[in-house]
Amino acid sequence: MAGSLKITARCQVTGPLADGSAINACEKWAENTSQALGDRGVELLRAFPMNKTGRASGGFQASLKTVRKSATQVNVPGPQQRGVAWSPWLEGTGKRNESTGFRGYHLFRKTRTQLNKEAPQIGQRELDKLMPELGGG
Repeated sequence: MAGSLKITARCQVTGPLADGSAINACEKWAENTSQALGDRGVELLRAFPMNKTGRASGGFQASLKTVRKSATQVNVPGPQQRGVAWSPWLEGTGKRNESTGFRGYHLFRKTRTQLNKEAPQIGQRELDKLMPELGGG
């Protein structure tokens, strides 16, 4: 008569993946990271020297702000004064630039390039803040 071995296994899954908190942490990371990138974009744009004295005139920099469009999207719209957007002129892409010969500062393009370089570090910094919620770090 052959012997038999009966094995009973019980598996209990716990933690952020099992209880759904990992999804919330990921959403929080995306929201925090997009806001941090928007804030950094405003910081870079405000620091950009735009005249011979090394500062902008006309209140452009003071008017810069972030606007949340969705949970994962934050925009930095170009400020307007009396319905006229300053950004195309300053960037060098407006029709007015053609008549004046002003080529623009390209500050939005330069800011985008810099943010692309900094994005991995900013994203990692925001992830590090959430790691305890995920059972790590």
